[in-house]
Amino acid sequence: MSKIGMYVYQLCLSHAHNHQPVQLATEGLGSELNEFLPLFVRGKRTSMQNNNIERSWRLVPEDDDGRSRHGIVRYGTYGFSSDIIDPEGEEGREILFNRSANHVEEIPLYYKFWVPENGNFGFAAFQSFRDRSCVGQVLGELAREFNQRYDNVKLTPRKVMPANDAVYRNSPVKKLILSKKRVPKDRAEILRNLPPEELNVELSFSVLRNGRFGVFSDVAPQIRGARGGAAFVFDGIEFDEASAMVAIGGTYMKVGIVGPSNNAGVIDISDDVILGANQHPTLASVAEVTTRVIGDFREQYGMR
Repeated sequence: MSKIGMYVYQLCLSHAHNHQPVQLATEGLGSELNEFLPLFVRGKRTSMQNNNIERSWRLVPEDDDGRSRHGIVRYGTYGFSSDIIDPEGEEGREILFNRSANHVEEIPLYYKFWVPENGNFGFAAFQSFRDRSCVGQVLGELAREFNQRYDNVKLTPRKVMPANDAVYRNSPVKKLILSKKRVPKDRAEILRNLPPEELNVELSFSVLRNGRFGVFSDVAPQIRGARGGAAFVFDGIEFDEASAMVAIGGTYMKVGIVGPSNNAGVIDISDDVILGANQHPTLASVAEVTTRVIGDFREQYGMR
């Protein structure tokens, strides 16, 4: 299964003049975020293009669910040409379609916003797909437009980071996982005679029954501190990603510690979603997982 991740952010309001926190509310000061989100979603149904990085996105919303607003980000890439070929065709070179530089390749990425009736912050969750993420584009535009619209309050998205955030600090770690992509098969003797030329390697460490590695605030700094050192080398393979199975609510979930694309704190939901015929998660399955994850965070923060 392709790696499917989830980025979770806090949506925090503060006074524009002194940066002190503003409590979210249903009316008056603090109600601005709940007021703004439907306007933002309606205004982003047509494509937003960033020619500097050659990316585009647009929102395809589903019906609101109580305090939640969710749907699909159609996230696009453009700016280069490519040939779409049939690998089963004659000599593997049959061209089915030529993509020009102005064509946009779109993939579906799930999003969800949740705002409490009263609370210190709301939540935003964004699905990623094979290290492709729309977070920077969508959240950046959300904060920019909100802060242009309101003079009295400021919106700041803050990533739920397991190294610093109280929601993770005292959570027990069940398993440590080291990963490396595109390893030549001759590095793994047992696989030498199998067809793939390259492999993704994952090595896990788990404790004996009734044992534990410790809590996340103890484990994560040691893993990050070992990056580039001997602790990231095992049996001649230098690993470049590290994750931990961390207790989030009533379940253990895989959370990134070290890896590419700033994936620290990204929750791996690959095993929790169902893939459709297009090899992307079905909306129903990724929506269910996202609801559960945000619900677990709400419970740990004591939010209704």
